[in-house]
Amino acid sequence: MAKRTFKSDLSVSGIEQLKKDLLNYKNNILQRKLELLTQKLAEQGVDIAKANVSKLDAIFTGELFNSISAKPEKARKQTAVCCVVADSKHACFVEFGTGQLGMEAPYPHPLPEGLEWNYNTGKTIFEIAPGEYGWFYPRDGKWYFTQGMPARPFMFETSMELAQLVDKTVREVFRQ
Repeated sequence: MAKRTFKSDLSVSGIEQLKKDLLNYKNNILQRKLELLTQKLAEQGVDIAKANVSKLDAIFTGELFNSISAKPEKARKQTAVCCVVADSKHACFVEFGTGQLGMEAPYPHPLPEGLEWNYNTGKTIFEIAPGEYGWFYPRDGKWYFTQGMPARPFMFETSMELAQLVDKTVREVFRQ
């Protein structure tokens, strides 16, 4: 970071102004560092999430994989927020699982606060044999049958991996 020079006369008002200028400069540096930190962590999170989608065999059309991005959020002074977002309509279905297969291999972690997740529910699900459920869905002008999918917690795994990188990334950003 470039060095900055501050000048003041030795009057009380000059020293008070110098104190204000230094504090403002310090706060601006801190804000830029916080923004850089959250941006770097979110970019790392995007890479991890995409790797997890691939590793968990959750790539069907590429829509989910391509929807993962870092999005800065508006924050208050001396804070910075940047989110890792999977902006696909079916991201939550991949994360938590669906249908009978999801019920057999459910989400293995505590659900986020305020979220309820149910398997084998919906107007289009029907029983195909005793204790076996599924539904049909259209794609590319054809109809397909599914019994759902197991949970593939790519975002939860991303958060756990990203948490391991926080200390290192903080040291890198604040050392600059």
